[in-house]
Amino acid sequence: MREIAAVMAEDRREECPVSRLVLGFKCGGSDAFSGITANPLCGRIAERVTDLGGTAVLTEVPEMFGAETQLMNRADSADTFQKIVHMINSFKEYYIRYDQPIYENPSPGNKRGGITTLEEKSLGCIQKGGHAVVTDTLEMGQVCCKPGLNLMTGPGNDSVSITNLLASQAQVLLFTTGRGNPLGTAVPTIKIASNSALFHRKPNWMDFNAGAVLERGSMDERPGSCGGWCWMWPPAGPAPETKKTMIGRSCCLKTA
Repeated sequence: MREIAAVMAEDRREECPVSRLVLGFKCGGSDAFSGITANPLCGRIAERVTDLGGTAVLTEVPEMFGAETQLMNRADSADTFQKIVHMINSFKEYYIRYDQPIYENPSPGNKRGGITTLEEKSLGCIQKGGHAVVTDTLEMGQVCCKPGLNLMTGPGNDSVSITNLLASQAQVLLFTTGRGNPLGTAVPTIKIASNSALFHRKPNWMDFNAGAVLERGSMDERPGSCGGWCWMWPPAGPAPETKKTMIGRSCCLKTA
């Protein structure tokens, strides 16, 4: 760690275009609110970043089962469509090959959080990609090279997923949770609570309270801020100049 710290001591922050930003998206310990608050908020961010030439990466293929056609319908080409079909079917065949149940979700924790079916969980999971156009699929550990929304082969296991996203060269992870999950990795990992009760119960775990959407009734009010993190998501319209700044622990995506 001392060697790493010595090297990083020479680093200096620089402004860069959003087109160089690679965001990884992950959910763990989801509840019934995840697909209503935290995941759609991530979807807004994914849409904005990809509209400006950046990259978003989704993984957890088993948690796309039952909602995969929503992603296929957003493929940017027939080739990408076929790659999504292959990714989904290959993962199902992997389960079958090892005599594992394909439809093992939702987990006991998800059920305690109010999720009732795999389709409900999957439809909530893919909200993290918003309505962004799917431009490519990636194998396990593959570096992403095409801007837009990338779908990455990988399981739903939290430790494996975040390592997989790290290997894709994601620079920041947006990690949503409704039940609570303290897991992080080697790049900044922003924990987004799907409900206010979790955010207030685990203030040292959570960075942003998406549960405020339930209290406000709208995701369009701005800015939103909690725990030293602030996000501003713009209304529809022409994309203004966007930049990412880091000041201490604060991380802002500014769109004005």
